[in-house]
Amino acid sequence: MKALLYHQHLQRTTALIEGRLLLIDSEPTSIANTYIATSGLANNQRFDCLASRGKGAIPQNSLVEIDCYWVETKPVYMPQVKGVEGNFYKINPHEVMINGVQRSDFGVHFDANVPGSSGCVVLRTTVGWQAFEKDMRLLLANGTTEIPLLVSYSR
Repeated sequence: MKALLYHQHLQRTTALIEGRLLLIDSEPTSIANTYIATSGLANNQRFDCLASRGKGAIPQNSLVEIDCYWVETKPVYMPQVKGVEGNFYKINPHEVMINGVQRSDFGVHFDANVPGSSGCVVLRTTVGWQAFEKDMRLLLANGTTEIPLLVSYSR
């Protein structure tokens, strides 16, 4: 079984903070791939911004009281959506609540426009994005329609 882990260091800064998205293989336990990624917009990548719609990073799964998110391995092609401009791997659940604020429409996609995201996990390098897409195609070809995603932040 494979799983994804997204980790980022949250802090007060005007710079864009990059994290890592890891593809983990449980048999044997190892890191199958590492992608440079980010979530949220510059100056909005702090713990107090996780409830900020359209600016903050994807909330940590434990803060929205779910065991994990799920990433669909079959992408939705969204060439006309600014910032996505290609394949979009939907993250479920579709909506979560954090501090009384609804956050929604999360996905994994290439960072195609302004650096950062409105809460999605975006891959920052072309090579990393191509590797992620290849990994998702292989999972889908092997019958895996969704893969668990854990979100972790450090201070």
